[in-house]
Amino acid sequence: MALLEVQRLTHLYGQGTPFETSAIEDVTFSVEPGEIIGIIGHTGSGKSTLMQHFNGLLKPDFGKVLIDGEDIWAEPKNIRKYRFMVGLVFQYPEHQLFDETVYKDIAFGPKNMGLNEREIDESVQYAANLVGLQPALLEKSPFDLSGGEMRRAAIAGVIAMKPKILVLDEPTAGLDPAGRELIMSRIKEYRDETGAAVLIASHSMEDIAAVSDKVLVMNAGRMAMFDEAHKVFSEQSGLSKIGLNLPEITKIMIEVKKRGIDVNPNCLTVEEALKEIARFRKERGNSRA
Repeated sequence: MALLEVQRLTHLYGQGTPFETSAIEDVTFSVEPGEIIGIIGHTGSGKSTLMQHFNGLLKPDFGKVLIDGEDIWAEPKNIRKYRFMVGLVFQYPEHQLFDETVYKDIAFGPKNMGLNEREIDESVQYAANLVGLQPALLEKSPFDLSGGEMRRAAIAGVIAMKPKILVLDEPTAGLDPAGRELIMSRIKEYRDETGAAVLIASHSMEDIAAVSDKVLVMNAGRMAMFDEAHKVFSEQSGLSKIGLNLPEITKIMIEVKKRGIDVNPNCLTVEEALKEIARFRKERGNSRA
């Protein structure tokens, strides 16, 4: 059984008025435990609206969201249960941080889950360590942190609740390359440790390509593609038509291919490209011998 199922999901703005528009329309897909799903699309494509349905922040006008086979809106009074199961990290971490100290901020979710003090502390320490927050930062105001530290604190506050589904909206926006790499590696580590499903929306094709098992492409509120990452990024013309770029390393490998070097251009990471070039050089060496 899929961990998360989205069935014909539609969300309207201004329903019943002359200004009615579809923010998302007829979106259907499913996510298995342990999968990392990248969500891409230009600004206004419906990514953020879609993601806010996963834990019931928004209610569908049509269609369903199911977790472990259960419609999360079947009994609206139980929606709080699903908000603990689905952890959502917003694009702007300063909108998610509010308490006196980083420790209290991270502890907020576990406390509301009814954990005791020992369990709360264990959850805070686990989450802070996982995202790389130094112990000294836990007693600081979250608003005294750097942008990268705020992002990690916001992610820690969600991870402390041990969600079965982790949803992140632009988790690396505005970070330098080292900060981006750290955040993405810690997200993968959480998936590896817990078997949680992870859904990540990003404008960075490099981030999506580096970690995603599958990629969902949104365009004008509809799902344009949903497939394995390599298959989606091999659709160069389709992505270009809706204004999306390929990962930089894929562009480089396509150019290498155009210059007559017989390599597979559909590489999504530097590591894949290096392996492909090494394969080509080995085969060329063998043919000359």
